[in-house]
Amino acid sequence: MFSEIGKYLLDFAAKFTFDNVVWLTWGSYGAIFVLSFVLCLALPAVRFSSKKPFLCLSYCYTAATFALFLTVNTVEEAAFVACVFWVAGFVLYGLLCAVSKRKSTAPAQAAAAVAPPPVITLPVQVKPAAEPPAKPNPRQPSTPANVISRSNVRLDHAIAVTAKLLEKNLGKTDRQELEKLKNTLEVLKVKGTLTPAEGEILNENFNTLLKLMAKYNV
Repeated sequence: MFSEIGKYLLDFAAKFTFDNVVWLTWGSYGAIFVLSFVLCLALPAVRFSSKKPFLCLSYCYTAATFALFLTVNTVEEAAFVACVFWVAGFVLYGLLCAVSKRKSTAPAQAAAAVAPPPVITLPVQVKPAAEPPAKPNPRQPSTPANVISRSNVRLDHAIAVTAKLLEKNLGKTDRQELEKLKNTLEVLKVKGTLTPAEGEILNENFNTLLKLMAKYNV
């Protein structure tokens, strides 16, 4: 039974000439390249994926080309044809990578050209208020009304920016830090009058908020 199967396979293979097999091999490789090229242009998932499988496929077709030409040519001639095929396959692999890179960087460049530069608001430096000449109270130094008013305006703006940042897709560490910062700002806003130490805490929170605003383009 097995001898009959082998004879059948040999008879079937004998129907194909050398040229037919070469055209079939190289044609299938070309069809795979065209399909890959079209999918890179049409589908982002294929465009951003690795192109190394196509390079590995080129190696396999190079080996097949060498074995195929070795049946009718010398080793040197078959190796030369295989080398030429390998160079052509590597060029096609580079073309796929170039198309993928150009397509992936184009949207980012367009967004960078359209997007306006972020506006960063500098925090107000809250200076410690001097003690009044009459009835000094070292435990609770008073703060001038204009400083309190400006601080409240900045606190309202900072709290609003914090709420806007919390709506974005933040990292776990940034979200925890931002929630802590928001609670601190709300406590300082409720208190109203700030001590020198609390003024320093407020400035540190403003600096942290500025870093997060720059990081997430707010």
